[in-house]
Amino acid sequence: MTGQIKDQKNTDPPGAFWAWATASYARSGAADSLIAAQDTADLNVNIMLWACWTATRFESPPDAAIRRAMEAVDDWHLNVTRPLRATRRAAKRFVKNPDFTGAEAMRESIKGIEIAAERIEIDILDGLAFRLLTPIDGGDVIARARRNLAAYAGLAGAATRDGFSTTLLHRVIDHIFGERRAETMAGQERDPL
Repeated sequence: MTGQIKDQKNTDPPGAFWAWATASYARSGAADSLIAAQDTADLNVNIMLWACWTATRFESPPDAAIRRAMEAVDDWHLNVTRPLRATRRAAKRFVKNPDFTGAEAMRESIKGIEIAAERIEIDILDGLAFRLLTPIDGGDVIARARRNLAAYAGLAGAATRDGFSTTLLHRVIDHIFGERRAETMAGQERDPL
């Protein structure tokens, strides 16, 4: 499906991507690797998760679909999600200061709003996947995830940013698909072809 966008109905329950994303983000090391790629290469965590999630259930999205995903959430991300994250991070330095007694409660409130903003992005991306991509069963999920993340990083211009390395993307895959990746690697060791 090179360069084409497919139009189809969403047959999964609403929120399928949210459930997968929250479970994947909670995996050991996943949050740290995603945040490292976000902070180093200015990549959107939700789109990185989307690139990995789509690898589990769809053919790799063509560049046009990845661009549509980026465009669909970009304005919201830049003007709502990112400022909330910056405010939450800035408030952290006041939490231990006894003069700012309500700082921790306020920071937690901001975190809740930030997560709600992230959920809006994820719901948009969820709907796009089911409208634009072709479902697939099986195949090499790790290879699709690598391709999807690399395509997104390329379209986002990550390689032009100081500190970017494909190692950042490999770490995301390692932490999100740890067990599946280990099985794939073990299979490759048994079958050198």
